[in-house]
Amino acid sequence: MAARRRNPLMGGIFALIMIGFGSYRLFIHFSGRATLATWQLVITAAVILYGLFVAYSVLTQKSENPED
Repeated sequence: MAARRRNPLMGGIFALIMIGFGSYRLFIHFSGRATLATWQLVITAAVILYGLFVAYSVLTQKSENPED
């Protein structure tokens, strides 16, 4: 079975959006502007971690053509 490939541009944009949104949610919670419930903090942390995973997978994927 072939490995799943990600579009580097879309993957990078997707990762930036997820990391940025999750970081903003944590910032407003810890700065005291809003209080988030525990389940919201868990989902926020999961969004950040998934964004980091997408960024890592995009950065470390190898091209199909060895000449590239």
